[in-house]
Amino acid sequence: MYENALQLGGIRTGTLDYPDAGGGLGGRGCRVALFDTGSGLRFTVALGRGGDLVNAKYKEVNLAYLTPNGLAPASGGVQREDDWLRAWAGGLVTTCGPETIGAARVEDGKAVALHGRHSNTPAAVVGIENPDPQGGKGEMSLSMVIRDSRMFGPVFEVRRTIRCRLGVPEIHLRDEVTNLGDTAVSHNWLYHVNLGYPLLDEGARLVYRGKAAVLPFTGKAVSSAKLNRFKRIPASCDRHVGGGEDCVFVDPPADRKGLVHVGLVNAKLKLGLELVYPKKQLPRFVNWQHFGPSGGYVTGLEPFYGSLMGKDNDPSKLAGTTLGPGQKRKYELTIRVLDGKAQTDALRKHDGALMPVAGL
Repeated sequence: MYENALQLGGIRTGTLDYPDAGGGLGGRGCRVALFDTGSGLRFTVALGRGGDLVNAKYKEVNLAYLTPNGLAPASGGVQREDDWLRAWAGGLVTTCGPETIGAARVEDGKAVALHGRHSNTPAAVVGIENPDPQGGKGEMSLSMVIRDSRMFGPVFEVRRTIRCRLGVPEIHLRDEVTNLGDTAVSHNWLYHVNLGYPLLDEGARLVYRGKAAVLPFTGKAVSSAKLNRFKRIPASCDRHVGGGEDCVFVDPPADRKGLVHVGLVNAKLKLGLELVYPKKQLPRFVNWQHFGPSGGYVTGLEPFYGSLMGKDNDPSKLAGTTLGPGQKRKYELTIRVLDGKAQTDALRKHDGALMPVAGL
């Protein structure tokens, strides 16, 4: 019935030139891998930007938020203060780290830039496997190495594998971060999962539960009513004009397998998106919200290890985490598209009220 498995799905690689970097006029585009899972889920991996996931659609519905910057090659010139925002493409998964995450600040006497260097570091492809349905193989995978290095250190190596299965609307991302240097280095890691219109729309509901607090921590818990209002997606709002935003810290419980389930359900579209990850690997979670009145309509589901605020401003025992010479940390994240009431109802079983605390 077919002679080429790509009729059903698989991975292609290439360079995107238009309408973003290069503009189709001979400029330098961004290397990408295009995944088609054959299930309706299609997404773009930015090889030129740390192997992060950018555009993502399920059938005719866009899933991810995309910034006005477009997709450009990695830039080493955005490592000061919040210049990261000038190069950020948005997308389904932006990885922050490997040294620091969170806001620009001064830590240990050094200036720390917004969200670190990973998404502005190119990836080297070390392996691609496409499905072979006639041979009984449905899996497709892309393996990469991302080297974040400096003479005298730090030297980080990230080995990333993205796996999908033909006919299944799921993405399995696995990272192994190693300190290849000879001194201990700061290490923090965050997956910035950015949902956009039309999956993200007024009336959609966020799914998570547990103890929660709102940034900035004031030493006093906000009301339960205010906390739980953050879980219903509003229309665009004036308080999010410019850089206006809200950040809700949550401590979601793990299931019997040690896995956390969080996500979003859009009942109008009968669609949902679920994140599943081991709590031991990614023990902290924050929900970023920015519902701009003339653009920038986005929420970020962000599991992470370490500290967003830095050890001078964060009482958590995870603030100031390090990797010793040769030490590794592994991280896993599954992104699952849910189609229909039965699947979205299964995600809702992980929902519940937020319980106010002064800080997390």
